[in-house]
Amino acid sequence: MGRKQDLIVGYAMPPTIAQDAKVIQIDPSAAEIARNRGVAVGIHGDVEAVARQMAEEASKQDIVSYDGGDFCHFGRAYSPALSPKTWWYLPPLGMLGQALPTAIAAKAAYPERRVFMFTGDGAFGFNAMEYDTAVRHNLPIVGIMGNDSAWGIDRQIQVGVYGKAVATDLLPSRYDQVVRGLGGHGELIEHPDELDSAIERAIRLDRPALLNVRVQNAISPRAQAAINRWKSHTPQPI
Repeated sequence: MGRKQDLIVGYAMPPTIAQDAKVIQIDPSAAEIARNRGVAVGIHGDVEAVARQMAEEASKQDIVSYDGGDFCHFGRAYSPALSPKTWWYLPPLGMLGQALPTAIAAKAAYPERRVFMFTGDGAFGFNAMEYDTAVRHNLPIVGIMGNDSAWGIDRQIQVGVYGKAVATDLLPSRYDQVVRGLGGHGELIEHPDELDSAIERAIRLDRPALLNVRVQNAISPRAQAAINRWKSHTPQPI
């Protein structure tokens, strides 16, 4: 953005910018665009004005719904709300499993917007069959599941406080096949390199989709805070 492809950025060539990178260049001078390296997208215009237009356009497209006890907190931490009524997490009166119905409702209300659902595998089980609703009503939401084969936050607290897990392990189930069986699009993602292209396919297919992403058992800051509270509590004698 407003940066010439000069020595400071290695003339936009490797290794400063990777060979397989897609370059988007914005510059007030058309002559500076793709001067030393071809670009995927070149935008000629005032940098501030273009940036503002891009931000405004992005705010019209971003509706996200989060679900689960632990996995969802990673997504919540990295994805801030961009505009009112476009970012949803289960409220105090809500319950696990709400993200899918919420995403379906959001797509029905705003069919021109993209709707993404982030959910853990445990939470997904509450209302998984609602993908049938999304298929029947042609509501192409994109679900991204973090599948650690566990009731994540409960397992993390059990291990952190008591040193062992009890009845919180789940199977590495193929939830993507469940969605495919209901008429939607489903994929199993087992390596980070597979995720970007899978998201692009899910958006392009314009069908209700679920990406079943294998993730490690990693503790979220929220679960760690709960463990710290438990450990700091001193039982009082009766």
